[in-house]
Amino acid sequence: MSGLAGFRYLKRRRITTLVLILTLASALFSMMAFSLVGFYGGFIAYMGGGEDIVVLYDKGSSTPFTGLVPAYLAERIGVLEGVLASSPEAIAPCIIDGRAVFVRGVVPKEFAKLTKLKIMDGEMLQLNDTYSMIVGKRLARTLGLKPGDKVLVFSVLRDQYVELHVKGVYESGSVMDDEALAPLYVGQWLRGADYGHVTLIRFRIDKGAISPVRIFDEVAKEAEEPAPGRGEPSQQQPPGQPIIPRITARFTVERIGVEEAQRFMKSYMERYGVTREALITLSALVFLFSGTSIVAASRSIVAQHRGEIEVLRSIGASKKLVKRDLLVKLLPWSIVSSSAGVTAASVVMVFIHENGYLQVLSHTVQFQPDPLIIAINFILSIVLVALGVIRSELG
Repeated sequence: MSGLAGFRYLKRRRITTLVLILTLASALFSMMAFSLVGFYGGFIAYMGGGEDIVVLYDKGSSTPFTGLVPAYLAERIGVLEGVLASSPEAIAPCIIDGRAVFVRGVVPKEFAKLTKLKIMDGEMLQLNDTYSMIVGKRLARTLGLKPGDKVLVFSVLRDQYVELHVKGVYESGSVMDDEALAPLYVGQWLRGADYGHVTLIRFRIDKGAISPVRIFDEVAKEAEEPAPGRGEPSQQQPPGQPIIPRITARFTVERIGVEEAQRFMKSYMERYGVTREALITLSALVFLFSGTSIVAASRSIVAQHRGEIEVLRSIGASKKLVKRDLLVKLLPWSIVSSSAGVTAASVVMVFIHENGYLQVLSHTVQFQPDPLIIAINFILSIVLVALGVIRSELG
């Protein structure tokens, strides 16, 4: 016999179990992989995307949120040719209404040059708004906050709290929609830092005019011999408004790092062995470990059609030909099941993301369909079904 394409011996109701198992396995794999990769992507983009965002940070810190660097370097570096904006930021883990929240102390005008903010309700934050903050739209929805509300903000790192007035609700289109923004000195106070230090400093640069290496060289000069008189007054402290004292803090250059924002965040992930490829591989291994049920279901289908297969064997069909025909007939069902699993996982992930049900480090895990994950899903489904058919006994 040259082929068995004309023989319709597989019963749809007997394939139902395989379809359900494949769909469930595909959905679970996709949800796990989308979640892990979404967290990784969101974490990497946390400080801003693009090669024009550079971060000055504390190399000795175990996380991006716990370091301390001299705040005055924002002004020193900010006057260099090619530096378009400099944003000193004090990130403080806090508790608001029983929920863990990051409060980020910023210089609003400078921060807005690096992270686009759209005020959805209320007003934009100003540096002299001593007891005010603006909250991201997801945080506002989660805590039920609106402009005019007053909330108690408890510092996690210090035994103190402050009452802040919600001045507005913003949208950034990033993980920062889960945060609250306050004036820089409020963030420093909640962080437990003095006016001379911040968690990190972000810069927007013209890559054609300056590089991270050039910025680091300038930082190294400051470490050797601070130059209090260098540079012009910046927008961070307008003349006549002594809001934040200028303090020239001493430091060692060995503790300071200067990198592009995404590389900076990747370095923390890779420090603990976390990469995008590793997360996808972990998800795939989980799928393979659950693959025994898929293989068993495939073999069960062969066993349930033993009578039909024996008829085909009696009229001259070889074992190799029957198995090949089974694979051809089950392939469309594998593709349909995988598609259904990916679709179901995507719907669930969109729902979870929109409602902020899945968070890591107080930030909602971002969801973005990954072609590689979808491709691996289809490949693993087909391979496991094929393995079940190939290992089946046809008698």
